[in-house]
Amino acid sequence: MRNGFRRTSRGIEVSLGRVEAGILASLLDEVAQLLEPPPVDDPLEAMVGLRPTAPEPPDDPMLARLLPDPYPDDPAAAAEFRRRGWDDLRTAKRDAARRVLAVLPAKGGRVTLDEAAAQDWMTSLNDVRLALGVRLELTDDDSASALEDIGSRDPRRPIVDVYLFLGSMQEQLMQILLDGLGG
Repeated sequence: MRNGFRRTSRGIEVSLGRVEAGILASLLDEVAQLLEPPPVDDPLEAMVGLRPTAPEPPDDPMLARLLPDPYPDDPAAAAEFRRRGWDDLRTAKRDAARRVLAVLPAKGGRVTLDEAAAQDWMTSLNDVRLALGVRLELTDDDSASALEDIGSRDPRRPIVDVYLFLGSMQEQLMQILLDGLGG
């Protein structure tokens, strides 16, 4: 197995080639930077971690996809979520990406993960794919399925290849995690 996940007696092993590890590291770094919270001017707000007012929904489509509105039909509930829970969600996603980056074999290779680290990988793979999906203008299952038909000369092809590769890795890891629940 050159790229992907497998369960071993020591944990969940991930193996990546040099190119794949480099691409993933670059994308994870971009996602982690995107998820950096804006600076807080109020020292009490920074200490308590609770905003006095709700921040506006993000203008950046990638950030909006990574931090979706859980209450699209209830503006008051959506604002309250952004005020109370958004920073925690943002921090959790950013920190998961950083933990993956910390163990990612930069020159390719293998690393063994425990269950918590595997969850970080699942979160981070999903977040990178969501961000790439925005770049590819994926809006539904049909647009995602159409990626298989993109020709080799299409300028989106390299991004599609990365998106599909990460999807394959995500599916492998999900299956391993699900199998671990049953046995």
